[in-house]
Parts: sequence; structure tokens; C-alpha cells
Amino acid sequence: MKLDPRQVRSKEKLQEAYLALLIEGYDQLSIQQLCKKAEITRPTFYKSYKDIQDLREDLIAKLLNELEHALTIQNTKPLEQMPVEERYINLTLLFEHIQKNQKAYETLLIYKADALLSNGIQRILRDYVKNGLHLSATRPYLIDVDENLINSYVVGAYLECIRWWIKTNYATEPGQMAKTLIEISLNGPFIKRVP
Repeated sequence: MKLDPRQVRSKEKLQEAYLALLIEGYDQLSIQQLCKKAEITRPTFYKSYKDIQDLREDLIAKLLNELEHALTIQNTKPLEQMPVEERYINLTLLFEHIQKNQKAYETLLIYKADALLSNGIQRILRDYVKNGLHLSATRPYLIDVDENLINSYVVGAYLECIRWWIKTNYATEPGQMAKTLIEISLNGPFIKRVP
């Protein structure tokens, strides 16, 4: 069922109010506070959500859905057959998505960290890394350890790099962040191989 534009706008206002109140330091939010901040009525709130938890879950699901879409690998070919500029496309889309939704990510990943969001990001990154390893045919280049360990290592590094990027106020362009992370993933942080 498609929402009418007024319902869409009401949901957006409620989500913006939710984030704003979290930033202002409110830990226990009430529907009344949310409605006042969003400048909507309680009946309007209840047309969109059953409670604040429902609003939170809807906001995070929307973010994660967009993030997952950005990280869906479309062009599946081995790494050596892939033009260099294509290697960075998905991660660039990830960083552009985060920048576009910076208020939500700053709030729910940094200032008032929400496990639902960070766990969802980790799940999506885990799938992206796993698919990337298989689809790009990089397995022969990996060290001989459990692939799940490599996946966990890379996912943790990517998530911390996302946090770092947000904390530096997006000082590095999305495309450059993507390129850097791919380069570190493929070659490590070294200029030349350590003996």
C-alpha cells in the first residue's frame, strides 16, 4: 500500500523529531514530545506508528534498506577483469548514502549509538565482503586462515572507518574513502610489502 504524500511527510517529520530529541539528550521520549517537536497531532502519529519503538525500527529499516541497495554488487566479474574505477562503485554509494543521511548516522552511530543500526550495518557489510571475496575471485590471494575471520576483520575495519569519517565531518570525499578502503583491503596499509 502506497502512502499519500502527507503521510510520507508526517513520517519524515516524526523521524527528524526523533533524531533531534536524541541529540538534545532525551533518553526517554514520549509521544507527546515527539508530536510537539514534529508539529503534528497524536492521531497523525498513530496513523504512522503504534509507538516510539515502531518509529525507531522503521527509521533504521529504511536506512539499512538503502544501505543494502548501495552495497549490492551488480557487476560480478573477477577482480583482474574489473576496470579499476569499477572496484569503488559500491563503497562510493555507501559513503554517499551515509552523507545524504548524515543526521541519522551521526545520531544513531556516534552520539546515541543504537545497536539495531550498528548490527544491521555489520550484517550488510558482512554480506558485501563475503560476496566481494567470492565474486571477485580473490580467494587465491588470501592468507590461509578461516574466511570468517577475514570477513570479521574487514567488517570491523570498515565500520570503524565509517565512524572515523563521520567524526571527521566527512573531510574525505566519498569516492576517495571508497578507493582508500578498497586499496587497504586488497594491499594492506603498506606502501610496500613487509619482509
